[in-house]
Amino acid sequence: MFKPLLVILPFLLGACTSRFAELGVVSPDLNQIELKQLEQAKYVKNISASSTRRTFLFFTFGSPSLEEAVRSALNNSETDILVNLKADRRFSFGFPLGEDTISVKADGIKLAPMFGGFDD
Repeated sequence: MFKPLLVILPFLLGACTSRFAELGVVSPDLNQIELKQLEQAKYVKNISASSTRRTFLFFTFGSPSLEEAVRSALNNSETDILVNLKADRRFSFGFPLGEDTISVKADGIKLAPMFGGFDD
C-alpha cells in the first residue's frame, strides 16, 4: 500500500538551490560619494533579505527580483552600500504549491551624512 506512495513522493516534494550571483559592491542609488563620508562610515555585518514569488503547479506568479532583494536589504538595514554580496536562488515545491526565491546575504556600509558626520 505504501510502496507506490514512496515512489511518487520524491516527485511531489523537492527543492533546488543555486548560487545566483556574487558581487563585490552594490549601490543602486548613489551618484557621488564624498571622501569624508567614507572616512566616517559605519560597517554593518550579516544583512539578509529576499524576494519571493509563489508557484502553483510549477507556474510562477511573477519572477523574483535581485533588485527587489537588494533594495529590501538596503532599506531594512538602513545602509547605503552592500559589499561582498552573495545571492542564491531557491525553487521549492510541494505539489501543488511552491516558492521561487532570490535571497541575498551581504555586509553593509552606512555612509556618514554629507555634513557633520555621525554623533558617537
